[in-house]
Amino acid sequence: MNLAIAFDKNYLTPFYALITSIFVNNSKVPFVFHFIVRSDVTESEKKKISNYVEQNDSKCRFYEVDENLISQFVVLGKWTSSVYYKMFFPLIVPNTIDKMLYLDTDMLVIGHLKPLFEIDLLDKPLGAVYDNYVKVQPSLGIIEEGNYFNSGMLLYNLPIWNDLRISERAISFLTEFPEKIKFVDQCALNGVLLGNWFHISEKYNLLYSYIPQAISKNELNEFIKDKVVIHFTLQRPWNFICKNRLRDLYKYYLKLSPAKKSPVIIDFAISKLPAYTQLRLKEIYFDQLLIQKIWRKFKFLKR
Repeated sequence: MNLAIAFDKNYLTPFYALITSIFVNNSKVPFVFHFIVRSDVTESEKKKISNYVEQNDSKCRFYEVDENLISQFVVLGKWTSSVYYKMFFPLIVPNTIDKMLYLDTDMLVIGHLKPLFEIDLLDKPLGAVYDNYVKVQPSLGIIEEGNYFNSGMLLYNLPIWNDLRISERAISFLTEFPEKIKFVDQCALNGVLLGNWFHISEKYNLLYSYIPQAISKNELNEFIKDKVVIHFTLQRPWNFICKNRLRDLYKYYLKLSPAKKSPVIIDFAISKLPAYTQLRLKEIYFDQLLIQKIWRKFKFLKR
């Protein structure tokens, strides 16, 4: 299986959690990893990554892209130019590869990837998951829900992708229509594909917006039993105030990785403790049926 991952120094620690989760849940599967990394990832770090990949019976190749070109693209919020790297994989990997799976570094793999990789994309250049948080993007011509995909997980059908020159068209779209770019690479890809993509089950890209909120931890564990790829959109597990209740999985895989000594939380602050406490109390409420019953009775008596 050919897997593609792109990152810069800022996402090096999440990268290690991701790749470790892949190895743990896909043991004895030989992967070929294709990495696009920014120049701020040192050669010694690349060597460390290569050794880790080889220890897990897999191989890897590193690539770089033209930062001068990417620096012209729209970058919003906390995103960096590295979000655009995924568009370049089809242009630079060996042309002998027919299918390749791309994963963002704010993801974890908690199941087998083979069924995902073996999905028949038919005549579509790409397989992806509908983004039920963004839903529509009228400026891109997407006005019906279900037609805008999330670009965190991309299953490339490389021969068709390259025949249609999707990467080149996305690059042109970014330079010609910067005013239409709201979610960086995702908007560019949706803008040029416009429904020409294969719909894949959300279990292969479980966005935060797909996760039921008012449920107990036991119910959540039951919910994710058939899920394969968790995507920490909106709520990052390395942030102190993270509402995604699957956040502990990030800590688990990070502690199994070569980056196990890296801090799990990167933005702790005393000022955030009240919000943190309120969030955790809310979770305790959903976990404890007795507390829920007492609270409902108390509210009834107050009427």
